[in-house]
Amino acid sequence: MDVEQPDERPDERPGRWPGALGAAAAAFRDRRYEPVARLLARAVPTDVLFFVDTAAPAVALTFDDGPHPDTTPALLDVLAAHRAPATFFLVGERAAGQDQLLRRIAADGHELGNHLMRDHPSIRLPAGRFRAELDEVTALLRPHGPVRFFRPGSGWFSPRMLADARERGLRCVLGTVVVENGPDADPVQLARWLLEQARPGLIAVLHEGTPGRRDVATTTDHLLRGLHAAGLRPVTVSQLLHLRR
Repeated sequence: MDVEQPDERPDERPGRWPGALGAAAAAFRDRRYEPVARLLARAVPTDVLFFVDTAAPAVALTFDDGPHPDTTPALLDVLAAHRAPATFFLVGERAAGQDQLLRRIAADGHELGNHLMRDHPSIRLPAGRFRAELDEVTALLRPHGPVRFFRPGSGWFSPRMLADARERGLRCVLGTVVVENGPDADPVQLARWLLEQARPGLIAVLHEGTPGRRDVATTTDHLLRGLHAAGLRPVTVSQLLHLRR
């Protein structure tokens, strides 16, 4: 969910909340996610989810950009070892033809989310293409389980995108903290940084889906060990919403 500047076409700009979204972009760059996420939650529509106000000792783990045979199986093994459910925001072109992985994600008790067809900024899509991709990915995933949420590529959204998703029964989930696994990132340090931010209601965003992100399994293993030691329980986004005050 890397934050990129959207195109300057009038119908694709962030719309009514340019100040809020600009603050979000700055926060993502400076790794100051949690305070700004809470600010944005008050500044933008209630159908955009950044965190959940709860007293329950629970956090939601979400994974973007899969599935991929080089990352998803090992990640699922780690989650299974910790008995930790998660929400997977899946890219349609990567999910196509990966029925075995999709079945395993669902069978292991994880939640399926719509991350559109390709790993690119969703806000740059023309309106008709955006709607078509939402429908294509939901149709691809729904045989394996319910699809309740979507996450726009690169994190930018517009009022029109939210309305189109709402018509399809999909709620936009961004998140509270974001890390990007990759060959230049220390997977253990990423886990430690996430643990520093962890508190009830947090939605963590991690990334898989490419061979260069194999270390996401290591990050997740260390993260889950730390959450357990801190008395925090990993849940899906839907489960976290059920724990709202």
